[in-house]
Formats: sequence, structure tokens, C-alpha cells
Amino acid sequence: MSADRNTVAVGYVRVATGSARKREESVSLQRQPILRYAQNNGIRIGRFFADHDCVSDIGMRQGLNDAMAYIAKGKASVLMIAELTRLTRFMDDFLCFIQRQEALKDGPSLISVHERLDTRTAEGRVMLGTIHTLTQWESSELARGA
Repeated sequence: MSADRNTVAVGYVRVATGSARKREESVSLQRQPILRYAQNNGIRIGRFFADHDCVSDIGMRQGLNDAMAYIAKGKASVLMIAELTRLTRFMDDFLCFIQRQEALKDGPSLISVHERLDTRTAEGRVMLGTIHTLTQWESSELARGA
């Protein structure tokens, strides 16, 4: 999809642990694909937000909360990440985040560069819906003891 040239996004990077040097290297490695994707698709990055040495609870990450507040103020309409694991490594957390942001409806869009997930497109919304359905199925199967 060719993006609307007026699309403004925020980039989000997360670094769990490591030395200062390794954290800075990780931030750089996450920023590069976001910037490349934005440039190739006519998206302007309004700002980057980051969480360093962050907690596993996705709701407790100040950088992510600040990024979503920036979007809520109308300064951007898209959250861009290098890959889904930068939001969370747990699908249940990811889906709760998506539901809170109403990314399947009229909320902010999500672009995950690595997975080629772009919820601005029909394909991206189908992909997100499929992830949601599979995660619900997996949860029900685990609850049944399968």
C-alpha cells in the first residue's frame, strides 16, 4: 500500500536489559528498519519513544504510554515498531493492547516492519484478526487441557 503522504507516525523501541552500549546498539538496530520503512512508504516519523530496562507489564511502560498519549493528542496516527516482540513477547498482552487501542476499529494504526503488519490496510487488519482468533483458540485449548 502506498501510504498517504500526510501520515505521521511515532516510532517505539524497547530494550529489556543489557549494558549501556548494548542497549544503544539495540535502539539503533530497531530504529533503522522503522526509518527505512517510513521513507519507502511516505510516512513522516514525528517522534521516537523508548523504554529501557523496562518491566514486562506492557501497561507499565512509560515510553509506550507516552507514545500512545502523543497519538491521542492527534500528533500522529500510527505506532511503528521494528517487530511485534518490541511491544511484548506474550500474545495475550499484545491482544489486550490492541483491544485497548481499538486498532481493529477506528483507533490508531499499527505497523510492525518485520512482520509486514500494517493495520491501515485490509490485509493488515485480516492478519491482526487472524492473530486474535488463533490466540483465543490457543487459550481455550490450554484451558481444556489439550
